[in-house]
Amino acid sequence: MPTVQFFQKCFKGRSVTASSLAESPLALFVMTIVIFFMISTFSLLTGYATLNFAAQAAAREAGSSQTRSAARAAMQRVTEQILAGPLGQFGGILPRTAAGMTLRTFRVLDGGTPEPFDVAVGTNVAIDQERYSYTYVVDARYTITPVLFPFAFQVQSQSTCAVEHPEGIAI
Repeated sequence: MPTVQFFQKCFKGRSVTASSLAESPLALFVMTIVIFFMISTFSLLTGYATLNFAAQAAAREAGSSQTRSAARAAMQRVTEQILAGPLGQFGGILPRTAAGMTLRTFRVLDGGTPEPFDVAVGTNVAIDQERYSYTYVVDARYTITPVLFPFAFQVQSQSTCAVEHPEGIAI
């Protein structure tokens, strides 16, 4: 009986009911649902931010490459490093390879609109750096399946970077 006396002494003057205990399972259930939803939403946002970061890093690496084939290899290497890492895994990005990345080349007349400038490797192409500036565009198209979500989201991202060595576009 000492515990009952202690209980009565602590809550002297208050009425203690069992209704607060009846609400606990419902509150725990609602909190669990909210926490799972928050984790899933955070996973989705992490996946999208990671994909944008991978596209930007791939474009940056491609832009500083000497040749177009080296630019494509650098884009694939950087993309696979980022997407296969912990942020890509938590974000649920699939596939975790560079299969969803494409590299396109554009030339821009100073003050004009970009026009596609994709050429075959080994083609003898005249590069006019006085009239045009050249850019690489990295397009990323992936699916993101967040943690605890039963379905996937189709997402895409695009990033652009200036070509530092336009003389190597057809190499």
